Amino acid sequence: MKSTLDCIPCFVSQALKIARLATPDERAHERILREALWRASKADLTQTPTRFGKGILRLVRDLTGQADPYLVIKEESNRLALALLPAWRERLRTATNPRLAAVRLAIAANVIDFGIKGDMTAEQIPEALESSFAGPFRGDADGFFAAAEGANDILFLADNAGELVFDRLLLELLPHEKVTVIVKGGPAINDALKADAAAAGLENWVKVMDTGCDGAGITLEDCSPEFQRRFSRADVIIAKGQANFESLDGCGRDIFFLLKVKCPVVARHIGRPVGSLVLHREWKK
Repeated sequence: MKSTLDCIPCFVSQALKIARLATPDERAHERILREALWRASKADLTQTPTRFGKGILRLVRDLTGQADPYLVIKEESNRLALALLPAWRERLRTATNPRLAAVRLAIAANVIDFGIKGDMTAEQIPEALESSFAGPFRGDADGFFAAAEGANDILFLADNAGELVFDRLLLELLPHEKVTVIVKGGPAINDALKADAAAAGLENWVKVMDTGCDGAGITLEDCSPEFQRRFSRADVIIAKGQANFESLDGCGRDIFFLLKVKCPVVARHIGRPVGSLVLHREWKK
């Protein structure tokens, strides 16, 4: 998915939010913002939005020395999600359609996003999750499960810390012995790392590997050769979140995208209104 002019203000706003999270030094904030403005003025809009975001994250790290500005937020997100998990597990167990409910919850949990919604706090997660779960859903859940059950090798591209806790309830309904969960190889906003997969209880239950690189979304050429091989041989790919959609849309693979539509640019591109819970299958061309 290409960037648009509407992405530019989002790039700059995110740079300032990350800078303020990384350091209280206002001089550093100004330096980062000015650099982000200069880069935005030169941005190649044929690139994916995640490309620009990766550069901003590295800029903040270089100028502040803060390797993972979202570490505390991720840890708190995991803690709150784990506290909420038993109640949600029971809700899904008693749901009229537990499979559909699990898909809805996995997508709804994508609201745990400190990139686009930079002013969110961990304490807002329970209410935000309830509201998100009640949103309109579009997609073929039966077709999704049928494809997963017929697969030999499933790649599950995780998105955010905290969100990954709720993904477990979906993974439990899939042939998880065939699943490899993919996390980021380095800090990328509040995206899940191996430590977050461990916190979610996934290690020693499903295979977990990382992309070999940092940055939101999946930019294949930046990822490790090992991940690129795994990506190329998987027969079902499940990609969580808007950044994975932005970076992998049109990549030529058969992918199920599970995302909450959070901005007008993606809404126009995917043909669903902002706030929708979307299970979108992109067929190999």
